[in-house]
Amino acid sequence: MSPLEWAALLLALLVLLAVAELAARALLVRCGRYYVWAPGARLRLELDRTTLPMLEPVARHAINSDGERGDEAPPDAGTFRVLVAGGSAAECYYLDQHSQWPHVLQEVLSRPENLARLGARRVHVGNVARSLVTCRHVDRILEQTLERYARIDAIVFLVGASDVVTWMEQGTPERIDEPPIPPGQVFAQHPEGPFGWSPRTLALRRIASAVKRRLLKPVEVRERAGKRLAEVRAMRAAATTIIHTPPDPRPMVEHFAKWFERCLRRAQAKAPLVLAVRQPWLEKRFTPEEERWLWSYAVGRPYHQTCTTYFSHEAAWALNRATDRRAAEVAARTGVAQLDLMPLLPADFATWYDEQHHTPAGCRLVGEAIARALVAAHERRGTALDAVPSAVPSA
Repeated sequence: MSPLEWAALLLALLVLLAVAELAARALLVRCGRYYVWAPGARLRLELDRTTLPMLEPVARHAINSDGERGDEAPPDAGTFRVLVAGGSAAECYYLDQHSQWPHVLQEVLSRPENLARLGARRVHVGNVARSLVTCRHVDRILEQTLERYARIDAIVFLVGASDVVTWMEQGTPERIDEPPIPPGQVFAQHPEGPFGWSPRTLALRRIASAVKRRLLKPVEVRERAGKRLAEVRAMRAAATTIIHTPPDPRPMVEHFAKWFERCLRRAQAKAPLVLAVRQPWLEKRFTPEEERWLWSYAVGRPYHQTCTTYFSHEAAWALNRATDRRAAEVAARTGVAQLDLMPLLPADFATWYDEQHHTPAGCRLVGEAIARALVAAHERRGTALDAVPSAVPSA
């Protein structure tokens, strides 16, 4: 071929690529869906044993075709389908697929006696919780994903701590701004831009990656996962300023209550059963040995910057209690069943591995308690529900 012919061929290929890319963008905008986690994604965390000795050495994540952490959903007929939403205590990032409490919930609900009480042949629990999402972010997740489900029987919320922690990180402002939420902040896969002409910003690349995950399900391996946590713990231990007096919680609590109610109302429009699990926290007098596992309640974002100012645990507990009281009020006002986990969880490091997150043993307790509450609420559905007792008798 002559140079002119090669140039014409190259130009034609570039035009074809541009047309294909523009078509791919139009296809995503028209037909694309929102997923908290990318369908088909597989992750293997090989935990740093020095940093997280109380957890299992390997944590596997498997995302189903609905973008949930969980098994593939069986046919709707005869299936009692549960959706879990919330922050990091529900995401259970460092816990294995079968140790996270949503899986424990599925396992317990699948016992024959509970299936009989639910009137179901099988149970499926899908987890769309994500670390550091406030109630406002959870509402955005539900807004974009609930319409995709033909049927959901129950939606379980475990929220509140992220609203408290985020407010602390921002310096406890009196006015909480609500800028637009970038889709990439809450969705691992979505149809929105920005698109560009570099390889990483092409719509064609995004579609190809999604097809590869669904068909091949490659496993991403992360070695020494959690090792950064050691640095974050050391940062708190070296803090130069500790704030002992809790600030007036009203700006944060009112903001939380507004978005929590929106979440509950949105869930009630989709599912016949909604359960508000009031988020617990580890509250005790810590020994010097236990202090080394703690890292939360910074002013600033310790995973992204150096923080020197922290709230005392007593101050943080006061804010948690204020948020918990308001969560109970909102659930009661909306007629949503609620569960208080605080009386059910031992305040020890066999149950918790830091101030907010549970070990496998703790997740077992959480999953079993939520299962009891869901079964009881299901049986009482149709009456004027305003609360579910903290300790519901086992089936």
